[in-house]
Amino acid sequence: MPIAFHYADDTERGHAEKLAATRHRLLNEGTSHPAWEELTDGERERAAVEAAWYLRAGRRAGLYDRNVAPPVTSMARGADGRPISRDDHEAQLRAWIEKNGTGERLALLDRAELSVVTALLNELCGALPKERLGQFAREMAVKLNDRGGV
Repeated sequence: MPIAFHYADDTERGHAEKLAATRHRLLNEGTSHPAWEELTDGERERAAVEAAWYLRAGRRAGLYDRNVAPPVTSMARGADGRPISRDDHEAQLRAWIEKNGTGERLALLDRAELSVVTALLNELCGALPKERLGQFAREMAVKLNDRGGV
């Protein structure tokens, strides 16, 4: 028999199911608990409801907010004029390099300018170390350093 529980929306349901499954996998790694996939539908549903209560308690306690938008760039905009996510911006920059990065190399920066650009890229990497855009900035800084001998 299904549990009478009302999720706020499909996002909350998805987060609760993901949290419950992840928690159960952690239990399974260290103990003799059955794998998540071995649970019945009812057991998984009860675990998801319990996880939803923990999610709600965590939001009320101010630990996290499920309504937080993905991080966006401050300047990069989509065709609609709205800021785009930093992950999307990183993907666009990589695609631009893949499309336009071949051909004759031109020396556009002197050593001082190259050092400044590299330092700015490293600063971006330091500000966003766990994000793809920060990792991409680091890759570009290393490439520029290698090319310029800085």
